[in-house]
Amino acid sequence: MATIKDIAKLAGVSISTASRALNDNPRISEATRTKVKQIAAELGYSPNYNAQTLTRGEANMVGLVFPVTDQSALANPFHIDLMRGAGVALEQRHYTMMVAIAETEERLLETVKSMVTQSKVHNFLLLYTKEKDPVTDYLRDAGMNFVVIGHPEKQGDCFVDNDNIQAGFLATQKLLDDHHCQHVAFVTSPHHWTFEVDRQLGCRQCLNERGLGGTEWVVEEDNAPQFFAQHPEIDGLVCADDILFLQIYRQLEALGRQDQLAIICFNNSRLLDLVPAQVAGVEDAQAGVAAINAAGELSIGIGPASDLKEAAARFDRTDQVSLAKLKERLS
Repeated sequence: MATIKDIAKLAGVSISTASRALNDNPRISEATRTKVKQIAAELGYSPNYNAQTLTRGEANMVGLVFPVTDQSALANPFHIDLMRGAGVALEQRHYTMMVAIAETEERLLETVKSMVTQSKVHNFLLLYTKEKDPVTDYLRDAGMNFVVIGHPEKQGDCFVDNDNIQAGFLATQKLLDDHHCQHVAFVTSPHHWTFEVDRQLGCRQCLNERGLGGTEWVVEEDNAPQFFAQHPEIDGLVCADDILFLQIYRQLEALGRQDQLAIICFNNSRLLDLVPAQVAGVEDAQAGVAAINAAGELSIGIGPASDLKEAAARFDRTDQVSLAKLKERLS
């Protein structure tokens, strides 16, 4: 069976150069990469990843860490899209994924620690950001490579983010211009995730520019009757994401308000097919990861909920990417 030493010898390069060439390291010239790959193909070379793990002391794996969620909560399609993109990108580098999901911060932290100490996973993608996150603190202190989706808690952390403030602004603008709403509520979860806070900030900025006030609806189980009893004037909703839209739709239907409100939401997931509303939406960016170069997806659905036929607005997006460390390690 051919080895990396055989390939390096025939190519006239060092073993490390041959290895980097096979992994498409940009520091190796295209001519050398082509030559090494051709020799590898002719020899029928297949990398021994177990041996690589033993040599480097780390596995050819990337840990995907989900935010803490209740077991009964709907899976966020945005996370699934990120996983799909990550899987495609990691396959090209002969890496696999290991997933960490838990219902409490304590259990999630223990799972991540086990991945590091027992499974030798040293590269992670966190599908969330939050202040004083014990998982992020642990990975940072342990010297692991990680990328977060959203605002980094500390300067120097690798991250990928959308301009969610601009997204919230433009979503609200669309609602006001096309549906002439005067009393808009921003719909958010009790978690107040960073992306929700940013989108709500953009919503408020747009409302302030128009001289309009705004209201917050923190969605909890069956609290729609109480909310609309306190705010009967509401004629438009900006949902932080489409999971929240699904949570409130049946409540709106029970109140007979699904036809009285203009609604806009983000992500444009297939779950929207579960409701009888016709939701229009567009994708603004491919969601996924390229070693791991994750790009956020931003798309929307437009209300009123029972008659959503118009084309959706496309949001401009500002991606902020700082992934040099992780790219270096995966090369």
